[in-house]
Amino acid sequence: MWNRLFALALVASALAMPAAHAQTPLVTVPSLAADQLQRQSMQLAEEAIRLVQVARYGEAEGMAQLAVQLSKNNPQAHTVLGGIYLQNNKPEAALTELKLASELAPDNARFQFNLGLVNSRLKNYPAAADAIERGLKLDPKAVDEYFNLGNAYVLLERPEEAVGAFEKAVALKKTFWEAINNIGLIRYEQGRIDEAKSRWEQAVAINTKAAEPKLALGVALFSQGERERGLTLSEEALGFDKRYGKLDYLKENLWGTKLLADAAMVLTTPRIKAALERLPEPTSDEQAARNGAP
Repeated sequence: MWNRLFALALVASALAMPAAHAQTPLVTVPSLAADQLQRQSMQLAEEAIRLVQVARYGEAEGMAQLAVQLSKNNPQAHTVLGGIYLQNNKPEAALTELKLASELAPDNARFQFNLGLVNSRLKNYPAAADAIERGLKLDPKAVDEYFNLGNAYVLLERPEEAVGAFEKAVALKKTFWEAINNIGLIRYEQGRIDEAKSRWEQAVAINTKAAEPKLALGVALFSQGERERGLTLSEEALGFDKRYGKLDYLKENLWGTKLLADAAMVLTTPRIKAALERLPEPTSDEQAARNGAP
């Protein structure tokens, strides 16, 4: 299971943050023009968000650019523009804007987490982990960010640190089955099969329709000789989400080499191949809903 945070959520949350300033002068000199520009900038940023919500991404980008031009010291405007760039598959431009936002508001954890998101998209996992770590020092109860940090650690081949981050996520939210699932992925690669199975059983007990842990458990059981039960669980899991029937998709979701090899054996059995042929392909709306599910 990979990141829970996405570009649209980043855009939508930007204006919920309190106004932040790079520095506070000792003497405040009123500047009505600057205040007016700030308000207009925020209004344009809000309009850009509304355009994103109706999938008018090109117009939203132009609106957000204007918001930044009106108030270049407004971190929320930079965040909205960065999120729209990310939505429009312009991660380098997004990084520039989100970095500016974090520099304007260095004590705001959310801006650090946003940097983690865009660096993950750019596959710069050391920078992603560093940014999330900085954010968690500012907001140590940001449960989703422990999950994202754990994923970055997995990709950096720091498995025990990843487990530690996932455990912190679960300590903050007992029902965080995605983090429990990912601990199972790590333990399986380490040869701790019984612990991995226990984690997946725990995840399935929390969410009976979670495809990933149910499939992983099915694969583990099949590889240990419980073929019938393993195939039954695997078929049920794929009925919830057919995408997990593709090894590339499993790899994207941090399945390691041992589990992928065992999954390949399950997915090529006649029973599972027939099940996959019967299942319809998910619609774009269904995929979007699954991608955005908590």
